Amino acid sequence: MAYFPKNKIKTNLYTRGQEFIFLTTKENYTGYYHKLYNGKFFTGKTPNDPNPAELISLIRSSNQINSDAAIQTNPGFYPLAPTSQDYKNGEYTRYFIIKRNEPIFSEISKKEYDKYKNKQPNVYWRLYRPFSLFWVLTGDITQVAKTNKNVTELIEQREQAFGLSLYLKEDWIQYYKEKP
Repeated sequence: MAYFPKNKIKTNLYTRGQEFIFLTTKENYTGYYHKLYNGKFFTGKTPNDPNPAELISLIRSSNQINSDAAIQTNPGFYPLAPTSQDYKNGEYTRYFIIKRNEPIFSEISKKEYDKYKNKQPNVYWRLYRPFSLFWVLTGDITQVAKTNKNVTELIEQREQAFGLSLYLKEDWIQYYKEKP
């Protein structure tokens, strides 16, 4: 392993899961990790641990989110909350983008989604790929959770959007409301 000065790495970090996936397998990682000066993450407490594997972060830092909001061409986090009409319909569509070369997601508005879909010059459409997700809002809570989970897993496969379930924190009843 290459030598790194102590001020260039953060060691002895730990994750309980839902923060990182393996670069190669896209599986969730739980355990010790370290961060290099270049922003890359690896398994093990230090670079000297045997067989370090590269990790991909599923969590965007507040600095990234703030800088994204300041620069119009970068994707931000603009989720579209369900409307009262969506609840009457019992469903709505959620919009996302994924970075083309790594599993970094952002939930975006329909307006932003259309910009990426139409490859408008004021967005980084070459770096990010848009996709949408059907989301059930009402009904039997068990069935709602099952449907949203199945649709998410289908989108992960179809859109090559591995890690979407983890990005959504596997909260299959997010926005759920019982019908009166």
